[in-house]
Amino acid sequence: MIRHIQEFLGLSASINYQLSGTPINWQGVLALTVGEGYSPSVMATLEAALDYLNHAYGQTKRRLGPFAVLHPIRTTALLARAHRAASLPLRLADTDVSTAAAELPFRRLSPLEILTVFLHDKQEDLVSAKYVPEVWQSLETDYQRLLGRMTPDERDRLETHIDILTRRTDELYYNYLGRLLSHGREMPEVVHAKLADRLDNTLDLRMDLQGISPQTDCYEMIFSILFTESDSAGAHSSPHPSQGKINGSRRLFQLFKNAVFLSLLRRERLDTLDDTVRLLVDTLARSSIAEAQRNLVHLFQYHLTDEVQQREILHDVMTYCRAGHISHVTVAGDRHRLDGLFKYRFDHEDRATRNRHLDELYQDKVLMAEAALAFMAIFVSFRNDPDFRIQGIDARGIHPDPGEK
Repeated sequence: MIRHIQEFLGLSASINYQLSGTPINWQGVLALTVGEGYSPSVMATLEAALDYLNHAYGQTKRRLGPFAVLHPIRTTALLARAHRAASLPLRLADTDVSTAAAELPFRRLSPLEILTVFLHDKQEDLVSAKYVPEVWQSLETDYQRLLGRMTPDERDRLETHIDILTRRTDELYYNYLGRLLSHGREMPEVVHAKLADRLDNTLDLRMDLQGISPQTDCYEMIFSILFTESDSAGAHSSPHPSQGKINGSRRLFQLFKNAVFLSLLRRERLDTLDDTVRLLVDTLARSSIAEAQRNLVHLFQYHLTDEVQQREILHDVMTYCRAGHISHVTVAGDRHRLDGLFKYRFDHEDRATRNRHLDELYQDKVLMAEAALAFMAIFVSFRNDPDFRIQGIDARGIHPDPGEK
């Protein structure tokens, strides 16, 4: 299973290299993504799906720069690795999946599950309004030809999966996740796909790696601040890197979405649905911890460099977390600056309103550091406590606990 950002970047680079070929070697892409061993007819169907996606996404790029088609392919690769690693003996399950590949047979995803993840964003990303009529008609013809390769039952199941994974117009994020999870026990494929999707989106935040020293270990930095008089956690010697398209407050918003999803999974007792889900949940929590750490390191190296202030922030948030306040949605008040963080800073379906609150958060570096520490504690709790979830989050939305004032 992908455990470290360098493995993820290596996977991204390998897939992207294959996509740069003319013509594209779809067999090579599939070997990197889902492995080998499928029948020629299945391979032909999967290649047709990739060819369709490549034409449909074209030169469209993701916010951080990579071509948009990389996301569904890479998400499928993450799920395939989780599916295999979940079946490995404990001593191997925590290793780089490429290391074990030569030793054990590849536990393959079903063709239907591969197609589900390949096409999970189809109804949101690939819509007629984005194309001139003749291009749209050509794409629709290709898609219908792809469906024609499947049996009627497979076709119906695929389109059902895609519909469940699609967030509908004006559907609140919580309502969408609740609807998706309501199908989880009968269709675990949709839970797999959404977890892999969130994992890819979280790891993809690190496409912009500039500004974080690879030698800086977050926990070592915290220990140094609390227990030594060294200034190793002080100001970084190099200039502040140029701001990327996704700044620190937007990265914290992605962690908020992960916390919401994992809380809803726990609420519905779907986090232990099967071994693949267990591994994806653990990896998403690990990746979220790492992202929160990188945010904190950046803030302490470039913005909040006074060691006395750093120590005060660490002590203050530690007290807040140990009092149990991270396990409830809180209301804003005068008890602590973190109170109301979820509801006030992040819980806005209107994009303009959310962006305004995230812009305000970005200007408050102390609160950002406190939030990064709180997220570290939240996702460590998800990993260490099988019953941990954030109370006050359900399929209807976020509901602050009046007792948590």
